[in-house]
Amino acid sequence: MQRIGNIVLGACLAMAIGAVASRSLAGEAADPKLARMDALWAQRDKGDKLQELVSLGTTAVTNEPGNYEAQWRVARAYFWVAFTQSNRVVKKAMAAQAMEWADRARMQQPQRVEGHYIYAIAVGAYADTIGVMQAIVDGVAGKVELSAERAYEIDRDYYHGAPGTVLGRYYFLLPWPKRDLDRSRHYLEEVVARHPESLIARYYLADTYVELGKRDRAREQLTFILANDVAPGTELDLPAPKPLARDAMERLFPDQPAAAGQGG
Repeated sequence: MQRIGNIVLGACLAMAIGAVASRSLAGEAADPKLARMDALWAQRDKGDKLQELVSLGTTAVTNEPGNYEAQWRVARAYFWVAFTQSNRVVKKAMAAQAMEWADRARMQQPQRVEGHYIYAIAVGAYADTIGVMQAIVDGVAGKVELSAERAYEIDRDYYHGAPGTVLGRYYFLLPWPKRDLDRSRHYLEEVVARHPESLIARYYLADTYVELGKRDRAREQLTFILANDVAPGTELDLPAPKPLARDAMERLFPDQPAAAGQGG
């Protein structure tokens, strides 16, 4: 069975299934620690950059306990480690840290989107370590939904429509009888309409279309993904939509050429 944790975009989702955007607010730009944390985040695939980011953020919060900007950035870093971690024990521990930091952030600034969104995807990563049925029984899955809905209410356009992408994938991945393909389609179609550059949302929408028996619409989304580049600034986001689309095209439409957009 597919895992609830797979809803993260990269942002995903998603974020995600994936990465969370940094805001270029005037106050943030004036803080060299935050600027350094963002620079480290941009290099998160290299060495110990995230370790340095967490250290900087932890120090900033120690000196200023109400520092929301540092809190959500530390949560984001822990989430990324959890999401990319193969060891289940370490993944669970890192996801728990991400949840704790994101929860602190969303309590500090409940009207800001970052804390709620990162909490949702961190819970998704945690759920990935305990299994979908246990996550539902323990109420963990519901936390993903509630937090993603709150992020959606605050800013549905955040990071290429990431909150709606998470919700769309969430309703797709739930097991029967909780699964809701119509709600999945609603959210994902809205994301694609408002953010046509969101290739991961298009891939998830194609998945939903297939389950709804709308194979022609699914093929349209996969073809678009293969013919277009990912949005600038999302190159490190996971899961990468092009390989997923290529595999789906070959599996679902073996007679359809999938040569376009082989990069990525």
